[in-house]
Amino acid sequence: MLKIIIFLVLIFTIIYFVTNFIMSKRQNGLVKFIIPIAFTLIIVGILFFILPRFGLNPFTLFQTIISKIIPYFSMLRGII
Repeated sequence: MLKIIIFLVLIFTIIYFVTNFIMSKRQNGLVKFIIPIAFTLIIVGILFFILPRFGLNPFTLFQTIISKIIPYFSMLRGII
Protein backbone atom coordinates (compact mmCIF):
# COMPACT_ATOMS: atom_id res chain seq x y z
CA MET A 1 0.00 0.00 0.00
CA LEU A 2 2.87 2.36 0.79
CA LYS A 3 4.36 1.74 -2.65
CA ILE A 4 1.08 2.68 -4.31
CA ILE A 5 0.90 5.90 -2.30
CA ILE A 6 4.49 6.75 -3.26
CA PHE A 7 3.69 6.06 -6.90
CA LEU A 8 0.60 8.28 -6.86
CA VAL A 9 2.49 11.08 -5.13
CA LEU A 10 5.23 10.85 -7.75
CA ILE A 11 2.67 11.04 -10.56
CA PHE A 12 0.98 14.03 -8.94
CA THR A 13 4.22 15.94 -8.33
CA ILE A 14 5.47 15.35 -11.87
CA ILE A 15 2.19 16.56 -13.36
CA TYR A 16 2.11 19.49 -10.93
CA PHE A 17 5.60 20.69 -11.88
CA VAL A 18 4.91 20.26 -15.60
CA THR A 19 1.69 22.28 -15.42
CA ASN A 20 3.37 25.00 -13.34
CA PHE A 21 6.17 25.16 -15.87
CA ILE A 22 3.72 25.51 -18.76
CA MET A 23 1.21 27.89 -17.13
CA SER A 24 2.01 31.53 -16.60
CA LYS A 25 2.11 33.06 -13.13
CA ARG A 26 -0.71 35.50 -13.92
CA GLN A 27 -3.39 32.81 -13.88
CA ASN A 28 -5.46 31.78 -10.90
CA GLY A 29 -3.59 29.69 -8.34
CA LEU A 30 -6.50 27.29 -7.87
CA VAL A 31 -6.24 26.13 -11.47
CA LYS A 32 -2.66 25.02 -10.82
CA PHE A 33 -4.00 22.43 -8.37
CA ILE A 34 -7.11 21.34 -10.26
CA ILE A 35 -5.33 20.33 -13.47
CA PRO A 36 -2.75 18.01 -11.82
CA ILE A 37 -5.43 16.43 -9.63
CA ALA A 38 -7.61 15.82 -12.68
CA PHE A 39 -4.76 14.26 -14.66
CA THR A 40 -3.78 12.08 -11.69
CA LEU A 41 -7.34 10.83 -11.30
CA ILE A 42 -7.56 10.12 -15.04
CA ILE A 43 -4.33 8.10 -14.94
CA VAL A 44 -5.48 6.15 -11.88
CA GLY A 45 -8.88 5.56 -13.50
CA ILE A 46 -7.26 4.22 -16.63
CA LEU A 47 -4.97 1.96 -14.61
CA PHE A 48 -7.69 0.50 -12.42
CA PHE A 49 -10.51 0.20 -14.96
CA ILE A 50 -8.86 -0.58 -18.28
CA LEU A 51 -5.79 -2.63 -17.39
CA PRO A 52 -7.71 -5.38 -15.54
CA ARG A 53 -9.86 -5.87 -18.64
CA PHE A 54 -6.70 -6.79 -20.54
CA GLY A 55 -5.60 -9.21 -17.83
CA LEU A 56 -2.99 -6.94 -16.25
CA ASN A 57 -2.98 -6.44 -12.49
CA PRO A 58 -2.23 -2.78 -11.70
CA PHE A 59 -1.03 -3.62 -8.17
CA THR A 60 1.76 -5.84 -9.42
CA LEU A 61 2.57 -3.22 -12.03
CA PHE A 62 2.93 -0.60 -9.26
CA GLN A 63 5.08 -2.90 -7.17
CA THR A 64 7.49 -3.63 -10.00
CA ILE A 65 7.80 0.02 -11.04
CA ILE A 66 8.23 1.31 -7.48
CA SER A 67 10.71 -1.41 -6.56
CA LYS A 68 12.89 -0.16 -9.42
CA ILE A 69 12.54 3.53 -8.44
CA ILE A 70 13.05 3.33 -4.64
CA PRO A 71 16.80 2.39 -4.76
CA TYR A 72 17.51 5.69 -6.53
CA PHE A 73 16.27 7.67 -3.51
CA SER A 74 19.21 6.43 -1.43
CA MET A 75 21.57 7.55 -4.19
CA LEU A 76 19.96 11.00 -4.18
CA ARG A 77 20.55 11.27 -0.46
CA GLY A 78 24.24 10.68 -1.03
CA ILE A 79 24.38 13.37 -3.73
CA ILE A 80 22.63 16.03 -1.67
